Amino acid sequence: MNPRPIRDKVRDKVIVDCAGARMGGALRLLGELDDYLARRPSPGVRVVGRGHQLSPAWLARRERIGRHQRAIALNNVSFVVTRGERWALLRSALHFLSADEERQFHFPRRFAHSIPVVRACAQRADVLVVPSTEMADRVTSIYPHLSSRIVVRMHPLSPPSPRPPEARDRCQILCPVFFSSSYKPMGHLLRLVDQAASAISTDLAESIEIIITASKREAEAEDLLGSKHLRFVGRLTPQQLAHFQHGCRAIIYPTRTESFGYPLAEARLARVPVIALDSQRAREVAGPALVPYQRDDSTLIAEAMHDALRTVPSGERHNPFDPDDYFDWLLNKTDIG
Repeated sequence: MNPRPIRDKVRDKVIVDCAGARMGGALRLLGELDDYLARRPSPGVRVVGRGHQLSPAWLARRERIGRHQRAIALNNVSFVVTRGERWALLRSALHFLSADEERQFHFPRRFAHSIPVVRACAQRADVLVVPSTEMADRVTSIYPHLSSRIVVRMHPLSPPSPRPPEARDRCQILCPVFFSSSYKPMGHLLRLVDQAASAISTDLAESIEIIITASKREAEAEDLLGSKHLRFVGRLTPQQLAHFQHGCRAIIYPTRTESFGYPLAEARLARVPVIALDSQRAREVAGPALVPYQRDDSTLIAEAMHDALRTVPSGERHNPFDPDDYFDWLLNKTDIG
């Protein structure tokens, strides 16, 4: 039995597919979209896919939406045959790894199967929106002919409520990472962070606490439960995460294979130092909040950590992640009215 069309005989000017936005950056992006639409009602915009998995059945169903001005996929997988402009946000660096990088990962079958799908669908898009220059380079290194369709726009992010540095816990550092043994193996990196925290604690004669957004079960799988300075608080809702962001003295973000990195942007807007591996992407997203280290080495991480605990990033007049600017552009609001 064929699924019923999502809507018959109705022409929405802009369709936005948010299927698959259940955690991490995808959920954060959807939250910013919802806030924008509540703040600036947009009758010509229709969001579909909420609560759906990004499954083959859903991808087939959404193509039956009908005629419209623009179809936007927030979830990496471009519309393919739907009439109108086809726009896709490419948010996952893991879909566009180099051959050398691919050999370092062992993806579950489902994710491995999604890689050629994302790449094939990208070639059907009229516009590919990427959140960093580094991500644009990843896509064009595989498909040079797509370069003219790529637009770099950093993800939208609303500024947090201000909090002065003296009101923050000077011994607490937040590490908002997503654990996965195949996607983002964190054990080795966090052992280096723990060693760096030990060195800094000795220097300061105060114990540094690293708040990790992972469960004790995930920590056990990475053999991290014996660490001295890592505190595992589990997966957090955006509201719970905001609580820790509000009170920490610095953020450390040791992941390497990303397309953007919301924690880098969040630190920048909150004027909180963010300790991260030096890269083009980290410099672009974190801006003046970045306190970089040059390679994965506990001594270098400790030096960056030491600097971060004594740094207050400069403020900026304009929000480089302004949600209104971003969604006005993405949703074609100049034509919708």
